[in-house]
Amino acid sequence: MIDQKGIFAQIGDKKRIWVIGFPGGDAVRLRFLHKKISTDFSVGDAVVYLGNLMGSGPDSVKTVDEALLFRRALISIPGVSQYDVIFLRGQQEEMWSKLMQIQFSQEPLEVYKWMLTRGLRQILQSYEVDPDEGLRIIPQGVVAISRWVSALRAAQAAHDGHIDYMGALKHAAYTADESVLFVHRGLRHEVSLNLQGDAFWWGGSLPFVRPYPYQQFKRVIRGFPSASQTGVINEPYYTTIASGGGYDGPVFAILLDETHAVSTVLDA
Repeated sequence: MIDQKGIFAQIGDKKRIWVIGFPGGDAVRLRFLHKKISTDFSVGDAVVYLGNLMGSGPDSVKTVDEALLFRRALISIPGVSQYDVIFLRGQQEEMWSKLMQIQFSQEPLEVYKWMLTRGLRQILQSYEVDPDEGLRIIPQGVVAISRWVSALRAAQAAHDGHIDYMGALKHAAYTADESVLFVHRGLRHEVSLNLQGDAFWWGGSLPFVRPYPYQQFKRVIRGFPSASQTGVINEPYYTTIASGGGYDGPVFAILLDETHAVSTVLDA
C-alpha cells in the first residue's frame, strides 16, 4: 500500500477491531456504546470510528468530547498505543473543513446554505455559534468572511482537543495484511485509494453491493447514515454499518474477531 499523502492509517497486527458507526452528534448513544465496548476491550484490540462524530444530533461538541475521553482512557492502559484508536473523516467533518475555507469558494453563500441543511446548522449551534450570522456575513465579501472563519476556529479551539481531532482524521484505514479496508461511506471501484478524492464522503449507496472485491481487499467496511433502515448489512466482500445517529435512531458498532469476521454487533 502506497500512502502518498499520509492520509491513510495502517492497523497493526491486532487480535480484534472494534468499528463504530455514525454517532451524528448523539453523545448519549455513543457513551452507551463506549460502555459496552469497555467491558470487553483488551490489550491488542484496535478501535476505528467511521466518521460523522458531528452531525444534526443533539450535541456535536459533547460527542467529540466523548470520543476523545474514551480514546484517552484506552491509551492510558499499558500496552495500548495512540495508534490503536483511529478516526476517519466523515461527511460532517469534511463540511466543517470546507467551511474553514469557504472564502475561497466561487459561490460561498450557496455552499453555506447547502451545508446548513445537511447538519452544519446543528454543529455550529453546538459550538455556540449563530448559523444565521454566516448568512449575514458571507454576502459582505472575502475580508468579512475571513474574519468570521477565524472566529469559528477560535470557537472550536476553545474545546480541548477539537483542533487536534480535526487534524488527525484519516481518509481510510486498512489492516496490516491488507485484507480489510475501512472507509467512511463510499469508493470508486475503478481507481486506487490515492485517487478516491471526495468519493470517500459522497460516494456509495445502500446496500453497498458489488459482485467482486475492491482491489486486493477481501472486505470493505463502511458506514451509512439512515433515518429508518439501520443495522449491519453483510454482503459478499462488503459490510455496511447503517446508523441513525443524528436522526434520533440507534448507533451501531461491530467487533471483528481474529479472522476479521463480524463476531459481535452492538447498538445504543
